[in-house]
Amino acid sequence: MLKVKDPLIDNPSFYYFETQFLHYFEWISKITVVLFFIGIFQEKPTIFIDFNFVVKVCLALFLIYRFNSYRKYDITFTELDRKVCYSAGMYILFISFADYINQYTDKIKKLIMNYIANLNINL
Repeated sequence: MLKVKDPLIDNPSFYYFETQFLHYFEWISKITVVLFFIGIFQEKPTIFIDFNFVVKVCLALFLIYRFNSYRKYDITFTELDRKVCYSAGMYILFISFADYINQYTDKIKKLIMNYIANLNINL
C-alpha cells in the first residue's frame, strides 16, 4: 500500500485537481486584470478589490502550507510548486500596477480625453 506523506501534495488525484485549478485560475486572473485595465471594473472597484483579497489569501495559504519550516518530511520542489511561485510573482506584479493605475485613473482619463479633443480640433 502506498503511504502518502502529505495528503495535499502526494495524492495524485488532488495534485491533478490543483494543477487544473491553477490553469483556470491563471486565465481568470489574467482576464480580470485586462478587464480592470480596460475600465470595466472602474465603475465598481470593490469587485476587483474583493477578487484581489481572495486571490492573495489563497496564494498566501498555499505558500505557507507548502513551504513552512515545520514540515515532517523534506520538500520536493514539484512542477506545481514552480507554476504557483511563478503565478504568484506575476500576479503580485500585475496587481501592483493595477493598484497604482486605480489611484490615477481619473488623471489618466482626463489626459486621454484632452488628447482626443486636441486631435479633433486639429483635424
